[in-house]
Amino acid sequence: MKAAALALVISTLASCASQLGYLAKQGNYFMRYSGGAESIDDLLRSASTPAETRQLLERVTEIRRFAVESIGLRDNGNYTRYKKIDRDYLVDVVQAAGAVSLTPYQWSYPFLGRLPYRGFYERADALAEADRLKKEGYDVIVRRVDAFSTLGFTRDPVYSFMEKYSPYELASTITHEQTHATLWVKGETDFDEELADFVGQTGALEWMAQRYGLSSAEYQSAAAEKADSELFVAQLKELGKALTQVYDSPIPRAYKLERKDQLIAAFREKLTREAGSLFRSPGYRKIGDLPVNNAYISLYNLYTDDVPLLQSYFQERCGSSLKDFMLAMEGLAKNGDVKTQMRQELSLAH
Repeated sequence: MKAAALALVISTLASCASQLGYLAKQGNYFMRYSGGAESIDDLLRSASTPAETRQLLERVTEIRRFAVESIGLRDNGNYTRYKKIDRDYLVDVVQAAGAVSLTPYQWSYPFLGRLPYRGFYERADALAEADRLKKEGYDVIVRRVDAFSTLGFTRDPVYSFMEKYSPYELASTITHEQTHATLWVKGETDFDEELADFVGQTGALEWMAQRYGLSSAEYQSAAAEKADSELFVAQLKELGKALTQVYDSPIPRAYKLERKDQLIAAFREKLTREAGSLFRSPGYRKIGDLPVNNAYISLYNLYTDDVPLLQSYFQERCGSSLKDFMLAMEGLAKNGDVKTQMRQELSLAH
């Protein structure tokens, strides 16, 4: 998961007093890492722009144009500026869930409501928040995030560390975040993240096909990465189902914790043993080393739980057109509970 909709709305600092310190500090860093970004058009016109930077900016411009013209995402100022920074990712994000539950812990934000993640520009702050939650008995993960959407409040820049991205990684990141900037339904965080994940990956693969061709090595590598991601999610969901059965059973908490450790250990061992035969992408070779716990599983649930529903609606109701799909999602969002409406429409169609 490369991205999260972690909106840092600086203008809301006068709201909840308990959040003043957090919002003020993150807001200061946000301004530092987004202020002073240079125009991509100006950099592309300049003969002094380094070759690697130029390649990144040309690719971003192409992806952004595809996202607007072929997917129908918002044509705003996002990804029209470039910022060189002295770090290789943007923020550390904390996520948590109960020790015997996959229900995510949630933080409150002005305007946005409750969200199941909190981001920090200083890793020490993220680790301190993680320690606080661990002491309260939660499962916790801290993960690096290299992009987030401010939902149109500011113009999100391209960062220098993105030069190391593969074309598919860059396209999925930009398309994911621009989906957030196009449509965000307050109170439906699971739908918001599933939508961005689905459009991000599907759109990136469509761009790869258009840019490089279906038979190209670039497209085949991206398709393999997407397939491996889906396979891993399927494996993780099976673990989640097994854990949920344990958590919902009437056995003592101590036995639930013991069985939880056994199931996660078996999951890691299986992936370590079978990774070479299961996955095609090099990034999945050490998949068994991942810090799997309830927070980790709930993270993937947030992004992928109802992606099959979105896939079915995309194919059956929108003719596999991402532009028609986004128009449909924006229409359904006006009436709330988007996923219920999708299920009803699909049911009536059958």
